[in-house]
Amino acid sequence: MFIESVILGAIQGLTEFLPISSSAHLVLVPHFFRFESSILNSTMFDAILHGGSLVAIILFFWRDLINLKNNKKLVYLIILACIPTFVIALLIEPFKDKYLREVSVIGINMIIFSIYILIAEKKNKETVTTGGLKPYHFIFLGFMQSLALIPGTSRSGVTIASAYLLNLKKEEAVSVSFLIGIPVILLAFLYELKKALFVNQVEIIPTSVILGGISSSLLFGLVALFILVKFVKRYKFAYFAYYRFFVAFLIFYDIWKS
Repeated sequence: MFIESVILGAIQGLTEFLPISSSAHLVLVPHFFRFESSILNSTMFDAILHGGSLVAIILFFWRDLINLKNNKKLVYLIILACIPTFVIALLIEPFKDKYLREVSVIGINMIIFSIYILIAEKKNKETVTTGGLKPYHFIFLGFMQSLALIPGTSRSGVTIASAYLLNLKKEEAVSVSFLIGIPVILLAFLYELKKALFVNQVEIIPTSVILGGISSSLLFGLVALFILVKFVKRYKFAYFAYYRFFVAFLIFYDIWKS
């Protein structure tokens, strides 16, 4: 279980920040490689791995976070953006593991939001800065972020693409995406970590498994952030959409074959 948790941590770290859906890959890898633990293949363990991703964001964007103390308006807007995600997360909590982690659902979302990414990048004029965004823009970003609760969407992908639709400059779109994600990732991590201490009153997840997954997620998360920031400066965001189409093809091919 420890090795599997490290592997899933690496996948979480890499795919959380790249717009290819970490939750989708955390479902698909155990599915294709036949990981036996039902605990590791759950939204609970996915959220635990976000602990490493959270530390990676804080370390990578520490200057932006320090600057927030001088920008109370932006702090307010970040909190505003998180409200839709918190509300929708509570609404889907009772059935998210049963229905939303289906491989076919992931395949459909990979296609839909690949198209969304392609459209957003094409329409982005890069004429707006973060300071030019209004409260309703942040509510829009927050609502779009909530769609990432469904595997196959990608939190970073859908929020960065949505920021593109608002004509935000590319580097600022990346920064805003992760700033509004910090409170969501933090609360999801704390909530699911509490559940992980005693699962269904039967099975306890070993501390070594949790720490192994989180550490791996942190290390690979930093690598992914560095890649993403460099990538958006030089290349088209749409390349990630092509990868997503490829993953969707593999999913539906596997479904058809079986």
